[in-house]
Amino acid sequence: MPYTPTIDIDDLAGVTGQSLFATLCARRGWTDEYLAAIQSNEHDALKDVETMVAVLEDARASGAKVVIAPDFDMDGIASGVLGYAGLSELGFDVELHLPDYRRGHDLRPEDIAEIHAAWPDTRVLLTCDGGVNSHEGIAAARSLGWTTLVTDHHAELKPGSSADVTVDPCRLDETYTLKGICGAHVLYQVIEAHAAAHRPDKLWEVRLLRLFAGLGTVSDVMPLLYENRQLVRDSLSLARLLWVTPPKTVPNRFGGLDPDLKRIDVDRAVLLQLLCADDHHPVFLSAFDGFALLLKAFTQAGKIREVDSIDEGLYGFYLAPAMNSPRRIEAPLAPCFEVFTAPTPEAKLDAAWAVIEGNERRKELAAAYTEEILGADQPLAPWVYFSSAPAGMYGLLASQMMQRTGHPTVVVARPVRPDEFVSGSGRAPEWFDIISSLEPHEGLSAVGHQQACGVKVERADRLAQLAQVLSEETRLGMLRLDPSASPGDLVLGTAEGADAPLTDMTPLIELVERLGSLKPFGHAFAEPRVEVVLPPVDLRVGRIGSDADCNHERTPENGEEGKRGWWVCFRCKKHLRVITRDGLTCLWWNAADEHAEALASRVRDAQQDPGAEPLRFLAKLQLNEFMGETRVQLVVDEQLA
Repeated sequence: MPYTPTIDIDDLAGVTGQSLFATLCARRGWTDEYLAAIQSNEHDALKDVETMVAVLEDARASGAKVVIAPDFDMDGIASGVLGYAGLSELGFDVELHLPDYRRGHDLRPEDIAEIHAAWPDTRVLLTCDGGVNSHEGIAAARSLGWTTLVTDHHAELKPGSSADVTVDPCRLDETYTLKGICGAHVLYQVIEAHAAAHRPDKLWEVRLLRLFAGLGTVSDVMPLLYENRQLVRDSLSLARLLWVTPPKTVPNRFGGLDPDLKRIDVDRAVLLQLLCADDHHPVFLSAFDGFALLLKAFTQAGKIREVDSIDEGLYGFYLAPAMNSPRRIEAPLAPCFEVFTAPTPEAKLDAAWAVIEGNERRKELAAAYTEEILGADQPLAPWVYFSSAPAGMYGLLASQMMQRTGHPTVVVARPVRPDEFVSGSGRAPEWFDIISSLEPHEGLSAVGHQQACGVKVERADRLAQLAQVLSEETRLGMLRLDPSASPGDLVLGTAEGADAPLTDMTPLIELVERLGSLKPFGHAFAEPRVEVVLPPVDLRVGRIGSDADCNHERTPENGEEGKRGWWVCFRCKKHLRVITRDGLTCLWWNAADEHAEALASRVRDAQQDPGAEPLRFLAKLQLNEFMGETRVQLVVDEQLA
């Protein structure tokens, strides 16, 4: 008996990409005026930028040594490299200090001692992505007679910064409209202002440093609104000019040629060729050469396949997590900076691979510690979880547990005494504010972003209170949500009242193209998602992935014989591909091990019961071009039913 859809497809015959876009905008609350307003790149100057520029110019003119002290995360790395390259190009005597993540985010007296030992003639300390509340570190620097300049984007706490000059959108007296700009963007604005005032002939070079400020913006989850949007667009455009298409010279089994990833020559990158046509400071050139080599390494690792792969997703899901991995796995931080500062291309590429390999180790540890959490006694679950992981892993683990539960979670070390101070990390969905939820409760606090923050508990015997607060605030938050609303912005497929079927590609292609014009997507301007409803009958479910270098034993547990006698290794093929009878492809990354068997079982059962409950997924829409034909494909985020 053939499957009968639960909606009348004829009712949707008039659906167009324009009407779907209008429906999506209405549900998101995106008016024409709002979409136009968030594109504006206009902004006021940050307070005391001119003062800091004047101090810096005095240092440059007198030949005083400036040392940059950055934070250790991706935004801090981007800030440090941006400042080191920019000031070098502008003629400063400048050095870059390597931070120690074991000391935390504040600048410490130990940092000042290291800087003084390395460069005893230091006269100016310039912080980036940190320092606004680092009173002890600033005091240590001032005791040596140094001028202290702070560029930061974190909230200034009373009594305020003790530095000589502080530029920070979150200063107590700041009126800058968009508080959510990253640390690299703050330092960029200072350096651009210096070039405009004193070296206008270098403005073109300085504006190339938007490459790093845009990377910092995405990595630090800044809202992709107003000036941040154009900054990220510029950064991605510059990154694409640093990527080189691998030459196709490797014969494949189909008689064609595959890319030879070993023969990528970054010297052919358009931006590097432009830079090499003129004289530039070696430190400035090194930063862009390093970025090109970083992209080369990620291409060789299979994360970049074409120039369009270089988007905000690459920054947020690959580059930033990789650069943030050392502190999570307690590995050396040096390679993250050496990618951009090492003396030779070979050393930079080695550093890039060290970063990538560290990130793979991070993934392995995250999976292992997640399993440990699930297998251990967790008396405060599903709100607070105990872990033996390194402290740097807590945020990743909290994110893993939050994705499983759908509500805020906190991960901490298991305390041994009731009066013990406890700290950990919390993660929450977009509709929940951890910081505000904990603020009214004595002994409980959080610092960072509303949905991603460090959590502090004054005494271990208050952990139960923390779990209770999260539970109650979640209950109240859920009451404010519409329980009948779809988790997606649109419903596509065979559900009753669906916004469009999946049998007509034309309106869906038009919708995806229209959405493409709104990129970049990210925090505060999230990429739209759709709820996809598929009858399980006639679906094809298979594993995909690269097993070209597979050396796993050919056993039934590891794989099976595929078409034409090819071996399909389950351990290598980690992704799922679901194809509907109409040819629509749904991709679900890294889901094969957990979901392949269950989905295949649903499909088999549907052959005997065509009226079986449909599958429901939450997914994003993409376009895929193959053999000259453009089709829509779906990238699954999660299964709903």
